Amino acid sequence: MTTAIALQKKGIEFDVYEQASALNEVGAGIWIAPNGLKVFQKLGIEKQIIKNGHFLKKIFVIDTNNKIVSKIDSEKLSQKHKFETLSIHRAALQQTLASCIPKDNLKFKKTFKFFKQGEDGVEVFFEDGTVMKGDFLINADGIRSNARSQINSNVRLRYSGQTCWRFVTEYNLYEPDNMYEIWADEKGLRAGYTKINSKQVYVFITNYEKARGNDDAQSLKSDLLRLCKNFQPIVLELIKSADETKIIRTDLFDFKPMKKWVEKRVALLGDAAHATTPNLGQGACQAIEDAYVIAEELSNRLELQDSLKSYETRRIKKATYVTNTSWLLSSISNRTGIAKFFLKNIMRITPEIINNRQLDRIYSI
Repeated sequence: MTTAIALQKKGIEFDVYEQASALNEVGAGIWIAPNGLKVFQKLGIEKQIIKNGHFLKKIFVIDTNNKIVSKIDSEKLSQKHKFETLSIHRAALQQTLASCIPKDNLKFKKTFKFFKQGEDGVEVFFEDGTVMKGDFLINADGIRSNARSQINSNVRLRYSGQTCWRFVTEYNLYEPDNMYEIWADEKGLRAGYTKINSKQVYVFITNYEKARGNDDAQSLKSDLLRLCKNFQPIVLELIKSADETKIIRTDLFDFKPMKKWVEKRVALLGDAAHATTPNLGQGACQAIEDAYVIAEELSNRLELQDSLKSYETRRIKKATYVTNTSWLLSSISNRTGIAKFFLKNIMRITPEIINNRQLDRIYSI
């Protein structure tokens, strides 16, 4: 939808095809870092988004003994990068973006199947049997993209070793302007929480698990309480306050960075092009950057295929950096014993100037 808004701003005609039957309130929390908010500002919609979320002044990674592993001073960084990180409900972000798109341009119950290209355009085939034709196609169809399999059939998903449980609950945080992520000594075991609006808190828990596992709905909360028994009391309180029917379980996958996102008139965008594990909070922001750049390129060049290739060239290096850095953080959290102790201490003693240099690279657009 950000891509649609960006195309609209450039006067480029579009339609959005969405497989869901409607925009329902699904998902949990999401972070929009300064780079994402800068794009929304360029599109003139940042104020609508900000009013539905909550700014984070400081972001802490701590251990179960409350010892700081690393921290980000968002308030300080905002002096350079315009914004602090915004925490928001995914549904609120989705609804805000949808409100910026003419209703007639948003088509529901359309699940992408495959495409065919010709000299004068591209045909898109949907599972309901319909076929649409356009000058170009942008596929934002996720980590398991059908379009990607046509462009690069060799991509294989790689499992991080971690499963994530996410939920939103009503809770009055003692430190509402800070985000905390807590690392346990066990493999992959982490918990985090952040305020996302005046009433709700977003919570996530990760653990080293086999992929494609299942939860027992009757015992899920007690299982999570047992898993997190050594965490700070607030984590246990947040779990107890949750509606167990709304706890979402997701295995965390990505894939090794690709060198090709574009095939003639077809371009991949977001997770379809560069899925990343969520350790940097950059999955959505990288897609938002994609959206702005692809619209800019399509409006600046006469040759359509050159525009799409230029989009790929401009975006691929940074997206690759984010994917690789996030994967490294996931690998560190999967360690145990002396190795994990050693790596956490390296993170502790890393100078702030080094950490800020990395954030400058991510937050700049």
